[in-house]
Amino acid sequence: MATADASVALITGGGSGIGRGFALEMAKLNHIVIVSDVNEDSAESVAEEIRAGSGTALSRQFDVRDSAAAAALVDELLARYGRIDALFANAGVVGPADFWSIEPSDWDALLGINVKGVALISQLVAEQMKRQRRGRIIITASYNGVRVAEHVIPYRVSKAGVLMFSKCLALVMAPYGVTVNAICPGVTPTPLQLEYAEALAETRGITLDEYLKERRSRIPMGEMTTIEDLNALARFLVSDEARIITGQAIAVDGGVMASS
Repeated sequence: MATADASVALITGGGSGIGRGFALEMAKLNHIVIVSDVNEDSAESVAEEIRAGSGTALSRQFDVRDSAAAAALVDELLARYGRIDALFANAGVVGPADFWSIEPSDWDALLGINVKGVALISQLVAEQMKRQRRGRIIITASYNGVRVAEHVIPYRVSKAGVLMFSKCLALVMAPYGVTVNAICPGVTPTPLQLEYAEALAETRGITLDEYLKERRSRIPMGEMTTIEDLNALARFLVSDEARIITGQAIAVDGGVMASS
């Protein structure tokens, strides 16, 4: 059970996949965890999971593109707790794989959620961390932000943008003792990733297992990334041991980004 002076961690996109993993990990570290997600039921399910394990958690329905909602959420947390110690700007979407199927609305969604959404909540939380002169901002990026390919182009562009944003924000926040780093997951079999993989497999006329076997063969270490792998890095980045590590894009991907 988190104590009254426990650290406060806000996770966007915390209702499933990588965000859920970060939320559960922060709860293990006795953080008060705010699980935000565009899907209210998913957010509450993760918060309930934390509370069932004797942790402290709130859930909030939240679309990261909504600047007014972002400001209201941060104001609520500051009124309730007076601080935010860690932000996981994790919410993101993949979008269409095929270049010729991209619609204008896809660009709006991908850049709105993956870049604007990260920037809005990060700026608001960074303002409080500047006052505190302490904090950790961790942004979920991707090796796709540096790796060139002919598919999921809007996603790649958005992740390239968020990588640049994280490095710039790190410089802004460095004088205040606040670190900003990007985690770049490898191929992680989350529900979102598996949905994307299944669609690709169907398009190619192969099974999901066949697609995943082929995909694994293209990872230098031959292994996919697990939620536990990502949590291990997150646990380190929020710790005092990582106090001067900032502006980094750290891949947890079995060598995929290094081979790009």
